[in-house]
Amino acid sequence: MKKLFMLLAVALLILTGCTPSSASGFTKEHVDKIVTAVKEAYGDDYGPSALIEKEQLEEVYNINMENVEHFFAEGPMFTMSTDMLIVLLAKDGKVAEVEADMKAYQDYLINESFQYPMNMPRVNASQVYVKGNIVAFVVLGKFDDRTEATEEEYLEFAKEQIQIAIDTIEETLK
Repeated sequence: MKKLFMLLAVALLILTGCTPSSASGFTKEHVDKIVTAVKEAYGDDYGPSALIEKEQLEEVYNINMENVEHFFAEGPMFTMSTDMLIVLLAKDGKVAEVEADMKAYQDYLINESFQYPMNMPRVNASQVYVKGNIVAFVVLGKFDDRTEATEEEYLEFAKEQIQIAIDTIEETLK
């Protein structure tokens, strides 16, 4: 009887321990692949230049890092830029909370933060992307240097640039 109980306990541990970090199946390695693929997709147009540490994500971005298993975050070195890539691997059952934190930061960026006028189209086009237990925040792409475009044209350009990252993430997670 003791052997049977021990075998059942080991089987349960194996079944729960062998599954990826979440029922969604994505792992730390997926985060790393996403980052590499996004950087390659943008090439010289990938602008983030400073790592964002866990403490900053908690204090500045108001992300509850207790809900995050693994992350990659880079942002601008200087405040004149908005380039940012944040990829979070949510813990089991915490995707909604992580997504809400990221959307709250996006809302802050759009509606409350000081932005240079040239950056507003990119900030307004920013995306919070969720698939499985991956939550990504994207503000990336070439700067639209046209001088005669309308606000709608600037926004459309920014959306197209950010879509490069979204498409790359989707392709990487297939």
